Amino acid sequence: QIAEIHENGTIDVVIPIYKSRIIYIKNDAIIQVIVPKGEAIYKFNAKVINKLFGKIPLLRLEIVSDITKIQRRNFFRLKLIEKLTFRRIVNIQEKEYGENASGSLVDISGGGIGFTSTTELDFNDQIEMNLNLNNARLTLIGKIVRKAFTSNPVAPYSYGIQFENITEVQRNEVMKFIFEEQRKLAKKGLI
Repeated sequence: QIAEIHENGTIDVVIPIYKSRIIYIKNDAIIQVIVPKGEAIYKFNAKVINKLFGKIPLLRLEIVSDITKIQRRNFFRLKLIEKLTFRRIVNIQEKEYGENASGSLVDISGGGIGFTSTTELDFNDQIEMNLNLNNARLTLIGKIVRKAFTSNPVAPYSYGIQFENITEVQRNEVMKFIFEEQRKLAKKGLI
């Protein structure tokens, strides 16, 4: 997590912690930093130039490479299978909604989700979704931007949803969940 960006080009980041212990990183070590920013994810290499042990322990970094976008898509799409509840928004100003429905989340990114369901929806329908991402419970609004039919009678409809009016806090929760899941998969050697 970036704590502060200084005018001289250095940045302060929270020192990584694993299993409640601070990870020791030597001064002059070069580390790779990955940062979600708005609609994209960026990476760069940085040199550790100092450690600051205050209320929150920080690393002071100097950027030593170009900053690059790391994906063709705006967001990495994490495959997963989770239950999802949603309802169609009939009129958001009047707070009119369709009936509650359920589906299976098949992937998630900082920009939207993919899911399957027995409920038929149309292009551009808006839905309100309830997601449980580890310890974060999020209620998000999205618009259907992709619809396909599957050969699965249990979930005959497949949808692509683009988040709408998502706050920076909500997007950060989604990205945090994705990074945590990527870390778990990397530890298992699955990515």
